Amino acid sequence: MSISTMKPRLRGKGLLSLAVLATSIALTPEFAYAQSAAPVEGILEWFVGVLQGNVARSLAIIAVCFLGFLFLTGRMAWQGAISIVIGIAIIFGAAELVDAMKAAGGV
Repeated sequence: MSISTMKPRLRGKGLLSLAVLATSIALTPEFAYAQSAAPVEGILEWFVGVLQGNVARSLAIIAVCFLGFLFLTGRMAWQGAISIVIGIAIIFGAAELVDAMKAAGGV
């Protein structure tokens, strides 16, 4: 004799109710941010500003000064100097590089 004859049916209704609730929450624009990507764009713009802003400029100036001191003392390795200069050029020219690749791709 089975005591739980009606439980499978109630469990199915509960799962169906939960699925409908989850679907309705996921489709609500306020919860899904489906209308706007502004929060993500704001964070990414801030991050690019940090990477290419005054902090990055100050670090690049320090790196170039460090290269100058190495040249002054005669301990400069050309490979290190070239890699630092190319790194600075890539950091501050990143936006132009991406725009050029985007234009070349036809987007």
